[in-house]
Amino acid sequence: PCRLQLSLSAKGLSNLSGAFNKSDPFAVVTVRGESADKPPVIVGQTEVVYNNLQPQWSTVIFLDGYKFGLPYYVEVGVFDFEAKEVGKTERDLSQQSSEEGRVITSNESTRNLLRAGKLPHKVMGTALFEIGQLLGARGNLASKSLQTGGVLFAHIEPSRTDGAHGSIRFQLRGLNFANTRSLGRKCNPFFTLYRKVDTPTGATWNSVYRSNVVKSNLSPKWNVATLNLEVLCNGDMSRSMKVVIMDHKRGGRHAFIGEFETTMQRFIDAKNEGGDIDEDYAFTLRRNDKKTGNVLILQAAVDSNGMGSTIPPSVPESTNSPKSCVKARPEFIDYLTGGCQISLAVAIDFTASNGNPREEGTPHYFYPPDSNKWNDYQKAIFAVGSILAKYDSDGMVPTWGFGAKYGPKVRHCFQCGDEVEVKGVQGILDAYQGVFTTTLTMSYPTDFTEVVRTAASYAQHEQEVAEQESNLSYTILLILTAGNITNKLETKQELIEASDTPLSIVIVGIGENNFESMEFLDEHNEIEGGRDITKFVRFNDYKSYNLLTEAVLDEIPDQLVEYFYDRNIMPSEAVVIDEDTVVVMPADDDERTVTFLG
Repeated sequence: PCRLQLSLSAKGLSNLSGAFNKSDPFAVVTVRGESADKPPVIVGQTEVVYNNLQPQWSTVIFLDGYKFGLPYYVEVGVFDFEAKEVGKTERDLSQQSSEEGRVITSNESTRNLLRAGKLPHKVMGTALFEIGQLLGARGNLASKSLQTGGVLFAHIEPSRTDGAHGSIRFQLRGLNFANTRSLGRKCNPFFTLYRKVDTPTGATWNSVYRSNVVKSNLSPKWNVATLNLEVLCNGDMSRSMKVVIMDHKRGGRHAFIGEFETTMQRFIDAKNEGGDIDEDYAFTLRRNDKKTGNVLILQAAVDSNGMGSTIPPSVPESTNSPKSCVKARPEFIDYLTGGCQISLAVAIDFTASNGNPREEGTPHYFYPPDSNKWNDYQKAIFAVGSILAKYDSDGMVPTWGFGAKYGPKVRHCFQCGDEVEVKGVQGILDAYQGVFTTTLTMSYPTDFTEVVRTAASYAQHEQEVAEQESNLSYTILLILTAGNITNKLETKQELIEASDTPLSIVIVGIGENNFESMEFLDEHNEIEGGRDITKFVRFNDYKSYNLLTEAVLDEIPDQLVEYFYDRNIMPSEAVVIDEDTVVVMPADDDERTVTFLG
């Protein structure tokens, strides 16, 4: 299981606060785990963004326990904050830092009201996401309409396990800011910290912290802040950061004073020892390439072990050092967030070992539609396909059959359905059932060597196409079979040869036949050569879809990483997608706003 970071923003929210005010949105995040209808668990709340219908919340929500092969449902509720409910004025609250603002929405009394369904703030809408949807989406960014209007955006990023850990305590001070106001009034400065997300085609900036507001001051000294390094820079002390200084306006239309770029390491290196003002260490604030002031780092220290120790200045490693040529082994999640597409291919056994498909109880028997019952082939297609389809952005799946006789010839690999590729899980199910409307005769033997060759060729082609767009592709072949192969040595050799392509093969045994040969294929001997790309499971050993998919897919992450890493193919940088180009999913049923907290 791995740890993920969820960032949220919204656009075009409906104003629920009347003609003379604007809504003050904040978000609550709950985890429902493996089912969309499981009782929710609150895992985090954002700060309130005042007078703003296009909020970009600074709070990063951490999600623990994600595992490939298992569904992971997250639901986000967006609320319009009522300041009077906390006994303070909106004007005072809006000048607090984002950390102070988050405390207002996440204290225990607020949580108790949430759990009891008595939260006094108006519901602006809810949105349910499955993490596979986010990881399978381009740029790991998905969006969904809210019931009262507007769109919620959710972005996923993996937490680094090899970066700096702990928290950083820092304080900033401005010097001689250019005044954005007239008539003798001075501006009310606050700053926002952004972390950079790089890609080969550009960059975007994600808000991670907003300071308190200092009133009527052109040389403001902001409050000391203590923030998690995971939140600020995901443990990367050299990750680019941007500091943006704004003049706070009550109506939400803040005026831009200036900005500068830095890193957390440079924050530490540039701090003024003893708190003295030394402009030699100051950052220059600029607006349209014109200097608009300076910013000093009064203090910056990392506490990684409870001792308050400061990270020493970084020393670049010599490019001649052998160590600099060794790239750390990435994790599976790094490839997913780097845009690696998971493609699914399906092969279905139509041999006579399945019995007469017209007899109830045989593997290929189709129950009447009004019975709401499926055969085991349909169940396995739905269980595994529903998980993998979310990671495939185009959702197109080649579906093959083997072991049927068309005329005098036994076909060991043939197309199911009218199209070379079908759309999604429903397309696979329709293509599978459609085979029985043709002139096939179920035959012998069970031989899927041709299917493996075809899948290997398909996987290689998909990777070559992806490479042309600087992306990666990895294919998973799902073989569903009720028979035992007789040519196990030939099949084993075919698997060894296929292991040189970006392919993993999962064999699901349907029914109670002898699967000894399948278990032989699952055994990998390094002496034989090739990667271990095969996994065999018996369908009847698993009593739920989630247990089946977890067992079927548990080896895929290591197999994918091994293939690319051994070929020195590293994950791409996380792809950045313009929010305006993201396809917006329709709003969930209104009923979900009622059941948001169970």
